[in-house]
Amino acid sequence: MEYRLKAYYRETEKPGALRRAGRLPGVMYNKNLNRKVYVELAEFDKVFRQAGIHHVITLELPDGQALPSLVRQVNLDKRRRLPEHVDFYILSDEPVEMYIPLRFVGEAPGVREGGVLQEVHRDILVRVSPRNIPEFIEVDISGLYIGDSLHAEDLRLPEGVRLAMDPKETVVAVVPPEDVEKLAAQTEATPAEPEVIGKGKKEEE
Repeated sequence: MEYRLKAYYRETEKPGALRRAGRLPGVMYNKNLNRKVYVELAEFDKVFRQAGIHHVITLELPDGQALPSLVRQVNLDKRRRLPEHVDFYILSDEPVEMYIPLRFVGEAPGVREGGVLQEVHRDILVRVSPRNIPEFIEVDISGLYIGDSLHAEDLRLPEGVRLAMDPKETVVAVVPPEDVEKLAAQTEATPAEPEVIGKGKKEEE
């Protein structure tokens, strides 16, 4: 699926004024480019909810350019939980590091035996050419019994896709029910921090 978003060059507009007008200030960049832009907040929210950090968003600019990009960082207002600033990384022909979602297929025998499937990672970090970005990476769990796990190095990656994370990192496992209960108890005892997408220096007002 293709995701497109209208973007506008930012000249003298102040970030605070743009936010009050329902717009989201940002920047588009790569090693050869660094340009301030803004997008309509409502449109960004709609597109980003679908594309996230996993899919290419084509920025449509006033001068007719259509630049493929990945959202690298979104700074959120801590109180209102609204985006305050967005970084778009403009793709070229050079390989890029990005997260690709995982799609788990098959039925683990260990689950039929009473085990619990733990999806430790829902995506993995890879290095890939923009021309070869897969929509997802399939993970076959049909060989997992209780106590078994798959690691990043066990995944079958599409051609042109290279792992860019610790190959020994566990991706999915089938664990005994008692282990899940212990993990749940530990999680409840530890206060969760609010979810944010990237943390960066806030732009001067």
